[in-house]
Amino acid sequence: MALEDLSQNLRALCGLERSVSEVCRRIGINRQQFNKYLNGTSRPSSFNLQRICAHFQVQPAELYLPPYEFADRLRYLSGSRPGPGSRRDEVLKAAFPGDRRALGRYLGYYHSYFHSFGWEGRVMRSLACLYEQEGSVFSKTIERVRDPAENVRYFSKYDGLVSLLGNRIFVVEFQQSAQDAIVETILYPAPRSQVTLLRGVTFGVSSKGRNAYVSRTAWKYLGRTVDQRSALGATGLLPASPRAVDPHVLHILGEQPFPNERLRFDVEGR
Repeated sequence: MALEDLSQNLRALCGLERSVSEVCRRIGINRQQFNKYLNGTSRPSSFNLQRICAHFQVQPAELYLPPYEFADRLRYLSGSRPGPGSRRDEVLKAAFPGDRRALGRYLGYYHSYFHSFGWEGRVMRSLACLYEQEGSVFSKTIERVRDPAENVRYFSKYDGLVSLLGNRIFVVEFQQSAQDAIVETILYPAPRSQVTLLRGVTFGVSSKGRNAYVSRTAWKYLGRTVDQRSALGATGLLPASPRAVDPHVLHILGEQPFPNERLRFDVEGR
């Protein structure tokens, strides 16, 4: 009965959303796999269960309640979750108006570069994509890193919103895998004639050590469509040298990152 209770409760929660497809997109779960949860033919892994609970703002144990008990919880959720017209909704709409006309020429794939904070003397190259959906402009960034000393792999995926305000492009992203970091990038718009290379600054938290960092950044435009496997394969840690990184990118980044000494504290505050 527990699996059947889970499927009924998930269907009830999805009834609060616009569509199941949007739920899957926001959680980051394949629609076909999520349908198995809804149909009661498969149980989510612990990892996926945590992601589902984080999205719907419930506890794992609540999803396995008998549906008649979960209905009381659902009524509470319906009344407490911000809906259209709420203060949070108004703030987000004001900050991210979804101006497709202004951002249209920036849509596509980029290799983004910034000085690595966790690995000194290295430049991080990630794959970023800006795309339009339902009138808003979104971002998706993937980082793949192999620690050159310890041979440990790091993989991070970020989803975010994009806005053009005050002649600056703002990209605010949430780390979907660990769900414990927000990264903001501010870019200068490119001249009207080209969108080859965008420059700006990025703020975030490093994968290694979870330290705060700030660095100049450069976004090199790859095109509206790319060979994603090849573009992703080119990501990772690179030596900060002209042989490994485009000299124009290195010029934008500068020889050293911004003075991060003021940020050299760990998340425990020691």
